[in-house]
Amino acid sequence: MKVLNITIAFLGVLLISACGNTGKKEKLTTGSSGTGEKLEAPSTMDLEQNGDYTELYAPSVDCKLTTSQLAEALGYSNDQVEEQSNYQGSCWYKVTHPGNFTVNYGISLEKWGDKNIVEDQIKSGLKNEMIDVSISESGDTYLKRHPVQGFLLLLNTNHGNPIKISYTYLNTSGPKLTDSQREEQKQNTYKIANYLINHYQN
Repeated sequence: MKVLNITIAFLGVLLISACGNTGKKEKLTTGSSGTGEKLEAPSTMDLEQNGDYTELYAPSVDCKLTTSQLAEALGYSNDQVEEQSNYQGSCWYKVTHPGNFTVNYGISLEKWGDKNIVEDQIKSGLKNEMIDVSISESGDTYLKRHPVQGFLLLLNTNHGNPIKISYTYLNTSGPKLTDSQREEQKQNTYKIANYLINHYQN
């Protein structure tokens, strides 16, 4: 009888401790995609910086990445990437995926010029369950994905101008992308984002 009581008490403690943890959210600290649990709102928007990103967030007439750098970021060969356009540093690249479909990727600087707007964008994204907000692999930049258009914003509270990474698949006469192909282009934006951060980390 004593053994039975001890067993019941032990099971009760296990049950209580298990129930106590169900309400806690898993905090996503770093990552390369918006998948996983919703990032919890931190007590401060400022992340510890692991580099000086002045050059990354500064206006420039040059592309932020060359075609060979973009190919390296995606893990593709150089002949799969070509520059489509450059308008005052807003650049588009034509990328032929291994599955033989072509996607245009864009990298541009959003000239907001206000750190408070950047912080507001982070706060609103963290509160909205429809928006994916994660932290870069470097741990010092917020990555916010637009829920409908799919573009990615690199938001760093030390800088008032975020980087925008966009993509478009324009093939009206060809087949629609499969779910895996759509996911591939989405994940590529995270690869580009993390590569940009690492490349400009001084």
